[in-house]
Amino acid sequence: MAAKAGILATWLSSAQARDIELTRAATEYLERTRRRVAELARVGDEQAAAHGLTVLKGRRIAAHMPGWMLRQSGDVDLVAPGEEALWACVLDLSARYDAVPQGVSVMDGEFGRHVCVAMKWPAEEPHLDKPMGADIATCAFSGDLKGVPVRTVPPEHDDLCGLFAVAEERFQRKFRIKDLLDFAVLAELAERRLGDALVGVVLEHVEALALAPELRALIRKADPWSPVSPRWRATLDELGPAAKAEKARRRPGRAGVARLRFGFPLDTVPSREPRVTVHRGPRADVATTPIGACLLVADPVLTEDVVAEALGHARTLEAEGGESHAAHRDR
Repeated sequence: MAAKAGILATWLSSAQARDIELTRAATEYLERTRRRVAELARVGDEQAAAHGLTVLKGRRIAAHMPGWMLRQSGDVDLVAPGEEALWACVLDLSARYDAVPQGVSVMDGEFGRHVCVAMKWPAEEPHLDKPMGADIATCAFSGDLKGVPVRTVPPEHDDLCGLFAVAEERFQRKFRIKDLLDFAVLAELAERRLGDALVGVVLEHVEALALAPELRALIRKADPWSPVSPRWRATLDELGPAAKAEKARRRPGRAGVARLRFGFPLDTVPSREPRVTVHRGPRADVATTPIGACLLVADPVLTEDVVAEALGHARTLEAEGGESHAAHRDR
């Protein structure tokens, strides 16, 4: 059941803390997962220190859990203060760990441009475990790309930063037991820090971050599993009207909502500048980046002729030194 819920290592750590004897295979798996989590935390701290990035979730949540409990982690989430820092991190991960990009996402809007790059490299046991990973973005929260705006800066304190990072996960998937564990720890931490100011502070942040429906759903899912305190009950009550108002704002054309395009890799020729430069094509745009050119697409289904045309465009850009004519440049 723990494996199906995605918390096998966490459950094994709790069993070990209760002096339940584990098999050799279970012990080896738990220790390997501990090393994985520690390595991801180290990578996050390393990149944050080297390039001025901010780590979301991960160690910022695990630090407040009981010492015996292992908080599982699949990757490290990093927020870069700008594209130059993002690409410095991407290239650093590639050089240090032989990490490879799994995708480049470009988000455009009236705010300008945000970029997200997913990196992967082999786990300690590559035949059994998922690859190590890092997601580096120039914004903290990208929303649902339909009616929720991009939010660049995360909350400062670990408790609120973690709470809203967990709530944001609802745009990608349903909440899991891991999320409920995170909430239980972070909710207690926030209440100890804020006391009677909890309700007001959470409501202030939830409006700024446009996450009232998701935070409300997280609390409602957590409550039957681990009952929330009276202050959090009051917060939940206040989130009802806030969630209704937020849903009414989620309409096409809302300020700050991004237009997302995925980067389909075309080559590995690095651009001269540490940023994405979009070159307009007849039917599709090509982006040059420090890790190569890619075809920008909103739809993952591509036709052969569009790809062939993009490859030709990329070769032309390479021949011109990575720069197209000014008329085709869109920074």
